Amino acid sequence: MTTLTNWPIAGALLALMPLLLLGAAIPATGAGVEAARRYRQRVRWAAIGALGLAIVAAIAFLAGSRAPLTIAALPLPSDIGALALSIQVDQLTMALAVLVALVVTLIARYSEKYLDGDPQQARFFRLLALTAGFFLLVVISANLALFTLGIILTGFSLHKMLLFYPDRPRAVMATHKKSLFSRTADACLVAATILIGQQVGSLQFDAIAEWANAQDGMPVGMHAAAFLIVLAAILKSAQFPFHGWLLQVMEAPTPVSALMHAGIVYSGAIIVLRTSEFLLAQGSALYLLAIVGLATLVIASLVMLTQTAVKSSLAWSTTGQLGFMLLELGLGLFALALLHLIGHSLYKAHAFLAAGSIPDQLRQPKPAARRRIRIGTWLLTIVASLALTTALAAILGLQVSHEPALIALVAIVALAVAQLVLKAITVAPSGAGIARAIAVAAVMAAVYFLLHEAFVTLFGSTVAAIPDTLTPAYGLMLALTTISFLFLAWLQGPGRDHFNGSGRKGLFVHLYNGLYVDLLVERAAHRLWPHKVGQHRSQHDVVKTQTPATTTPY
Repeated sequence: MTTLTNWPIAGALLALMPLLLLGAAIPATGAGVEAARRYRQRVRWAAIGALGLAIVAAIAFLAGSRAPLTIAALPLPSDIGALALSIQVDQLTMALAVLVALVVTLIARYSEKYLDGDPQQARFFRLLALTAGFFLLVVISANLALFTLGIILTGFSLHKMLLFYPDRPRAVMATHKKSLFSRTADACLVAATILIGQQVGSLQFDAIAEWANAQDGMPVGMHAAAFLIVLAAILKSAQFPFHGWLLQVMEAPTPVSALMHAGIVYSGAIIVLRTSEFLLAQGSALYLLAIVGLATLVIASLVMLTQTAVKSSLAWSTTGQLGFMLLELGLGLFALALLHLIGHSLYKAHAFLAAGSIPDQLRQPKPAARRRIRIGTWLLTIVASLALTTALAAILGLQVSHEPALIALVAIVALAVAQLVLKAITVAPSGAGIARAIAVAAVMAAVYFLLHEAFVTLFGSTVAAIPDTLTPAYGLMLALTTISFLFLAWLQGPGRDHFNGSGRKGLFVHLYNGLYVDLLVERAAHRLWPHKVGQHRSQHDVVKTQTPATTTPY
């Protein structure tokens, strides 16, 4: 008897999503305003159609259509498997497909008004459709080679979007830095694909996971492949010290920033999620991911507080959150990282699209002066918050004794609870105000733990489980994570009183400039590609003197 389980309905619907957007971008646009408006409407309806397909595919998946779909396969040389046009049909794919399609639809709708009247709006919508289509191919891929191809195509299309205004020198330099890191990450993925294919004999993610779980030890080539995947994730996620381009690509239209910060920049986290079984079996590469993520999180959290421009603050926020996400992945909290990815993507899309209203919020009356927090009050609040979150974790069934990574999670949530309570103490030191803050913080902590457990239940079969063995290296990483978050909490509380006068001003200046690390990276990039930067600018100068101001060299 044929059942819905044997029908690849969900896979077929997922395969149509990138085709719909790529198809909308193929026809060339005609001249004139009306032609441009028709073009942007076509792209918007294609995005809406992709979202509809994602929702129907999710419904079909829940109804039992979970058969994988392979449309075609191109054998690769040297017996490293095949470049298979295959669709991954699982919970992770469904969640990411709906998320990406929703974000693209919102951006397309917002862009219609944002770019209305721009003579190059048709080119923008064409690039939007191409970039979104290629990224959807990344999201639904079941094959490492196809995933890598989608990443490469997405990078080239995004490059054009970031240079939408090619006459801005900062945009040119930032985009070339981004290209340098992006191409390096692409090369890492290609090399990892070759190494994995030679050893496993298949490039399907499921086959790689099965091979990893069946091994007691790994050959040197597979260890190298794991580190290459992690390095690609670090570069794609704009981690310190490769973060500067993400802060400086604000010269493009706001919808481009929203698309990048709410979607494409998560490609590094996605490849780690797809290969989580392999990376966890290899072991040591995840420590590198956790260390880099933690360092990025600490630095970005401090620098973000010094920024005065709205978009710069949002960009540093994205860098820090990506660091937090990679830290979670490095600690083996894969389901929690997915929860973080979905929540932050929706928040960042809204934050960038609503960035124009933030100056109005800053004009609101300032709150009253806050009380100074003494070290005794701070310590007592930290201890009480830790006791509260530990009790909540036990009540909600978190197996801290069997999953050591949850120790760091409970400590981080405890510090967040303490921050909420301390804020109430500084602003409204009345007993009723503090009690309300404690109640709200307890509810938020409980919701966070419940969401974590829900994501573990929903996506536990598609990503690796939380490590259950506390090795010395793993314990050291957990301790370093807890200490780093404790330091950040102290610095935002009583620690700020230790920096006053010239010391505070000097620290502010150094942090405001991102500790000057990106300046060194920019000089190195300029030495690598000076002819390209100069050539791009000179071409613009020629075009600017020979054509109207509204014409671009594209």
